[in-house]
Amino acid sequence: MTSKERVRSAAQRKQPDRVPVNFEAVDYVMDKIMKRHALASQENIYSLYEVDIRDCSPDYIGPPLEYSIKNGKLLIGNRYGCKMIASTCAGETHWVVQEYPFGEDSTVADILNHNWVNPDWFDYESVKRKCDNYKDKALIFGHEGPYQLSTYLMNQETLFAKMILDPDVAHALYDRFVQFELEYYERILMAGDGQIDILRPHDDYGTQIASLFSVPMWEDYFKENTIKLVELAHQYGAFYQQHSCGMVRDVIPSLIDCGVDILEPLQKIPGMEVDALKRDFGNKLCFHGGIDTQSVLPKATPEEVRVEVAHYINVLGTGGGYILMASQWFESDVPVENIDALYEACRDFSASI
Repeated sequence: MTSKERVRSAAQRKQPDRVPVNFEAVDYVMDKIMKRHALASQENIYSLYEVDIRDCSPDYIGPPLEYSIKNGKLLIGNRYGCKMIASTCAGETHWVVQEYPFGEDSTVADILNHNWVNPDWFDYESVKRKCDNYKDKALIFGHEGPYQLSTYLMNQETLFAKMILDPDVAHALYDRFVQFELEYYERILMAGDGQIDILRPHDDYGTQIASLFSVPMWEDYFKENTIKLVELAHQYGAFYQQHSCGMVRDVIPSLIDCGVDILEPLQKIPGMEVDALKRDFGNKLCFHGGIDTQSVLPKATPEEVRVEVAHYINVLGTGGGYILMASQWFESDVPVENIDALYEACRDFSASI
């Protein structure tokens, strides 16, 4: 099987020749792996680990980002309209929102009159180039979903309050982002000309202990828009992969009702036990990820990682319906030896299912 065939088979819950694998890591980890294995490029890492999936997101060519100084700190405006500051820890840089365009007094009119990100700000020819470079790979794209993007434009606590006290504003914010995404994503799918395999929005609907939203609230704010995005993906022959960290078991039936094909990242927390997920939803969903980046990968021995990978392959991969990866990006606390062990174990144990 080619990588594309392998991933598409798993997404359809059919048994591929081996469990397909994905790989995501922060730049700091990429550099560590390249130094450890004397590799010249990130593509060499994908080859080393026999990664089946490649990203084909378009390059940004829109207005240059705005820079300013506040209280001695550099603020960078992003394409959505907020201002962010870099926070660096242990060799990794994360961007934290400092200034939001919308606040407690914002109205529906304010939402509609905002200078919204424009689908014209992206180079769709770059999508074609990436697709042509990886014809035998499974191709994936997608960015933050409407909930996650809205937290860039409105403080999260304010957003939650709006969802209860001023739902018209919250609906307007989510719906306006989906309006952008529908055009942006369709132009990517058109540029891919049938080669793109997975549309992957990422919205974190869960905490470590529970869903952020009740099922009725999730369905009120997110179900209709999720259906629109799923239907768009399916229209162009792509699968729809929903990313959501945290305990999202309660909303999985709603995701299935929307037509979602793949669920990730399967955090190792109470309520998300993979045996129960496979038993209850494995006939309707493909699963992606799961190898724990909070405790297992940073702290376990390579042999313990191998045992964990074998368990996930045997539970989720039997009969198809599993794409192997860590539960989140590899970050600086994960030893390279454990990353190596994860992908070596996939090669060794896939033959047993």
